[in-house]
Amino acid sequence: MDAGTPRRRAASQRGDWLPRVVTLGGGHGQAALLAALRQLRVEISAVVSVADDGGHSGQLRTLARIPPPGDLRRCLTALARRKELAARFEHRVPTLAGPARCDGNLVLAMARERLGSLQAAVDWAAHLLDAEGRVLPVAESGGVLVVCDAEGRVLSGQSHIQAVANAPLVASVHGTSSTNSEAVAAIHAADLLLLGPGSFFTSTLAAVATAGIARACVESGGGCCFVANLVGEGDQTPNWPLERYVRILRDHLTIGSLGGDLHIEVLANHASGFSSWTLEDGTSVYGSELAAPGAVVHDPDRVARALTHWFGFQRRSPEGPEETHCSADELFARELALAVARFGSEPPVVHE
Repeated sequence: MDAGTPRRRAASQRGDWLPRVVTLGGGHGQAALLAALRQLRVEISAVVSVADDGGHSGQLRTLARIPPPGDLRRCLTALARRKELAARFEHRVPTLAGPARCDGNLVLAMARERLGSLQAAVDWAAHLLDAEGRVLPVAESGGVLVVCDAEGRVLSGQSHIQAVANAPLVASVHGTSSTNSEAVAAIHAADLLLLGPGSFFTSTLAAVATAGIARACVESGGGCCFVANLVGEGDQTPNWPLERYVRILRDHLTIGSLGGDLHIEVLANHASGFSSWTLEDGTSVYGSELAAPGAVVHDPDRVARALTHWFGFQRRSPEGPEETHCSADELFARELALAVARFGSEPPVVHE
């Protein structure tokens, strides 16, 4: 289709075929987007960064020598049909020192050790949660995010970058020599790639700049849409216009693919409702109300409405009541007990 026109592949749905939508990123922003996509008749794949090094995920990177499970866990619970079990995955236990222990992180760490593969562990958890879609780590090994910022400093580590970086310019991820082949396959087969929302450098670019992900995006035959954040990120993206986000994102895709180019569209918050416009560089922007007035997080219902309007997706039928799955609960409890014994060395806080 011509630039500036929404890509309506989804409008040609026929039979049981569903448009394939792939999200790339990490953190709470990607989880909110997945919660929106669950409302639509689409096939969902979430490609998730493995560069997180903060909180309980960072602790497990050192203790269990695994890629960080936190962003993967958030995506799994966002897609889960078994909501009570998802709440158990998200349950946190305060500790005497350091970050709160997250039960879902421990279970993923134990499953990865038992099954020998992070992807296998995530697929096992997805089956347990009856997830509506698939979650795919960008790589089987954890990466280290490195940026060069406006002060010329080279900074390493996601949590350190979030704390001190001043307007980063370039991001790369070290330590992941190969990309998860299943993530690449999902990107190649996508009808639509959704990049963001979430922290631009430490989530979105942390996924795009990992190993062969940029090349896979450029080689994909589908559309590509950047879902813009609602607000800036302080010193990281100080008062940046949309043009700057798009330029830096396009630069990273070109560099990562060794010269490739990808047509990017933008979905942005627009409080007055549906509206479209074109940036000075020719990028098409589709505006919709993506959050409640004054909110700083995306609202899944509003995002789903925007995707339906601009990309022609259809709504799913409402879900029925949640079924009870004793075996899934029992498997979770057993795996958690093993994980606490194996990795949960930090004692919990006891409230008198």
